[in-house]
Amino acid sequence: MKIWFDADNGPHVLIMKPLVHELERRGHDVRFTARDRAGTCQLLDLYGLRYRQVGGVYGKGMWNKVRGTLGRAAALAAAMRGERCQVSFGHGSRALPLASRLVGVPSVTMYDYEWVDPHLFNRFCRTILMPAAIGAARCREAGIAATKVVHYAGFKEELYLADAPLQPDAVAADLALRPAALKVLLRPPATDAHYHNPEAEAILAAVLQRLASRRDLDLVYLARSPDQLAFLTPYDLERVIVPQKVYDGPSLVAAMDVVIGGGGTMTREAAVLGVPACSFFRGRDGRVDDQLEAEGRLLRVRQAAEVARIPLARRTSPPVAPDNTALVRFICDQILAAAQA
Repeated sequence: MKIWFDADNGPHVLIMKPLVHELERRGHDVRFTARDRAGTCQLLDLYGLRYRQVGGVYGKGMWNKVRGTLGRAAALAAAMRGERCQVSFGHGSRALPLASRLVGVPSVTMYDYEWVDPHLFNRFCRTILMPAAIGAARCREAGIAATKVVHYAGFKEELYLADAPLQPDAVAADLALRPAALKVLLRPPATDAHYHNPEAEAILAAVLQRLASRRDLDLVYLARSPDQLAFLTPYDLERVIVPQKVYDGPSLVAAMDVVIGGGGTMTREAAVLGVPACSFFRGRDGRVDDQLEAEGRLLRVRQAAEVARIPLARRTSPPVAPDNTALVRFICDQILAAAQA
């Protein structure tokens, strides 16, 4: 069977990599398309996954996002019409279900934050894969088409963290992190996302102020765009490292003592690996983070006054990788089942 994967964002590459290996092990042929933003193409290059680049950054504002999605859907359909794939798969890619409908290919999507607009997925996807933490009642509340939802056990990060070749020492050496320093990874919020809440920027300022009080700290600042470097300007930070290339995310997380993020992916990766993780995401609370918080694996900071709760201490235990065997097989089974429905 020929299967079409679309990587719309950098983290999607990590999610898809073990699925590609399993599908190829079963004798199937996977073809990639990729949107050139947030290191997506660089990660595909890093892992040796061949792809067609289709589309890039849309720009800020709802109109640009709508226009970009529609334009990319048309471009994807044009690029893949001759491939004759039997099914497509994406992780929240909005252009993919539209493009798949245009070329007559059933589409499967997977996402784990229930408060995104579900209408495209409801209408154009055959299957919507969601973690069991987002139960049927929450799906109905969020407007997700319950008849299309298939739940999986665990967290999507387990797909790739289980067999990720963690190389924290290599990352630490490449970034010139000081062995005796407290190593903190800070990821600002997605300030151009439709779900962005300005409260997160106030919390970010409080985080930076607290970090500036420590003189034994190496701060790895993972900006989403060059303009986010301006957040650093008011603070006298001892040592800031701004990575100049794309690193393997799990290895970067594993090299840290603490991970603090205004988004979702890296803080959940840290939580699943057992690295102290703090989220100051201020969009609507999602059930996956609710579960990680309830299990004591994720600290959530909801206002600037709570920044003092973030533990700033050297990590004493190594990261622990989960087992992904059952989850990889389950997701691949669902992709293949959608092609045969």
